[in-house]
Amino acid sequence: MTIKTILLPIRESKIADSLMETSISMAIRNDSHLDLLYVRNHPERMIPFATLGLSASMRRTITEAATESAAQQGEELKQRFLALCEKHSMSVSPRGTELEKPSADFLIRDGLRDELIGKHGRIADLIIVPQPFRISPPPSSFEAALRETGRPVLMVPRGKILVEKGKRLAIGWNCSKEAAQAISAVMNNLQKAEKVYVICSEKRMKQPINSDDVCVYLRCHGVTTAETVLFDTKRQSPGEALLAKTRELNCDRLIVGGYSRAKIRTVIMGGVTGHLLEHADIPVIMVH
Repeated sequence: MTIKTILLPIRESKIADSLMETSISMAIRNDSHLDLLYVRNHPERMIPFATLGLSASMRRTITEAATESAAQQGEELKQRFLALCEKHSMSVSPRGTELEKPSADFLIRDGLRDELIGKHGRIADLIIVPQPFRISPPPSSFEAALRETGRPVLMVPRGKILVEKGKRLAIGWNCSKEAAQAISAVMNNLQKAEKVYVICSEKRMKQPINSDDVCVYLRCHGVTTAETVLFDTKRQSPGEALLAKTRELNCDRLIVGGYSRAKIRTVIMGGVTGHLLEHADIPVIMVH
């Protein structure tokens, strides 16, 4: 897929500026339109008034203060974003108005953040998110971006700015539908890469469709540098072994299917996706 529309759900944080820099840089490299989505959540749904025993007047005061704070925070983020666009000579205009060059827009919406991320993400070619803190389960906003959109999600290590395209790409292959979708979603990037590794466990090489078959498929699409690399899970979990192999190969992007197990099984047993969320030290592209 050619990346022509990018979505960055944004909120105030220590890494907001690095995320905006990364997203602008990616839009410029791909001649894409970038939408930043800032959501002002309903204060009534965020504050458990029913358990606080507050008067109607006090509830109204808290709600008004929260609304005003969210509006101010959104405006401050927007001004910093506009300054970064000016720094990079990025045109600021609504999606669809400038099709021949990179452009960007700052969207301010009211509602439930997770719900709006899911809806806006469905019409984006790529969603950019920061790597979550090491908590379980992952933040609901990350879950919304990955599970509710069907679009590729680029997880960026916290505070890191990506200014160059990936040159050495690793594909984590487990013969799942999600892994196949991930490959299809980034085929354009795979075709431009200097080297592509299809990484598979020795156990999965016994499956009917293994990483050698994936390499043949990629060659049919002009990815002539693809080769199979195996890892062993006897002493490490699949997630640990996969990350160790990407480091050994000096890869700068990892492409995987996200949550290829059933959700309840993943919560109980863990999985590769959960390990990557906690321990990945390179950008990871996931599709569910």
